Amino acid sequence: MASLFLSVLAFAQDHSDKSADAAPTKPVGRMITLGDFGAEDLAYLSVPVTPPVIGIVLVPDAFGLDDFTKAEADRLAGLGYLALAVDIYNGRQTTDPGELANLTSNLDSALVMKTIDAGIRFFHESPKFRTSHVVVMGWGAGASYAFQAARDNKTLDGAITFYGPLELPAGSDVGKFSAALCAVYPSNDPIATHDSVVAFQNTMKANGNDCEAWFIDAGRGWSHPKSKNYSPGEDREAWKVALPFLVRIGAEPVKSPSDTSIIDKAKDKIENIFK
Repeated sequence: MASLFLSVLAFAQDHSDKSADAAPTKPVGRMITLGDFGAEDLAYLSVPVTPPVIGIVLVPDAFGLDDFTKAEADRLAGLGYLALAVDIYNGRQTTDPGELANLTSNLDSALVMKTIDAGIRFFHESPKFRTSHVVVMGWGAGASYAFQAARDNKTLDGAITFYGPLELPAGSDVGKFSAALCAVYPSNDPIATHDSVVAFQNTMKANGNDCEAWFIDAGRGWSHPKSKNYSPGEDREAWKVALPFLVRIGAEPVKSPSDTSIIDKAKDKIENIFK
């Protein structure tokens, strides 16, 4: 397992180095609307200069769709991925702790998931930006929604969560995920402790899920420059985990279409009557 991880990591680093040397490498980013895909929210789309195999839906932390999240989308596009960062606050941004707490506590989970699902549909249905694989990536508060998407959206190939909460209370019915999960946790988190994360991973695997948990020697929020625990060095270590996961997902066969539903079968019969 360790040798496989190291070999994939070497491939990812080599790919990253080649991407950095190639010209041009600067992605093209712009704001778009998801109105055609089930939500009226905005998102930041960053397009690579090479044809992408993976589309990545980015779910921001409590700070919302800020410059950091857009920069992460550009970082991924610079590596050849198609990145779409969704706006979970409908255009609002703040750095005030009190207002941040108010925004997060008043989030409508159903509406956030509707926005994320619209981002996933964008990569499955857009004539211009359709991709073979789709992954959701989330930080902090956004990691919780990324985990939920991995659990509920059967069209996803994978999910990456950075310093997200543990989602499985003791004795819960985990069920089978269709998406592989890469979960990266801080090693010194008083809530998501080392033992609880290991127990979480074991529970996921015991239920037949593809799940790997990793630890980073930093506090929660290590990626974001506005966080008191911001650590550029440990952020690089976290990406050494995330990039091989993306390489692995991109190398997997494309999922075959799911079985036709009863409603679709009935619809086909009705349409055939009039042919």
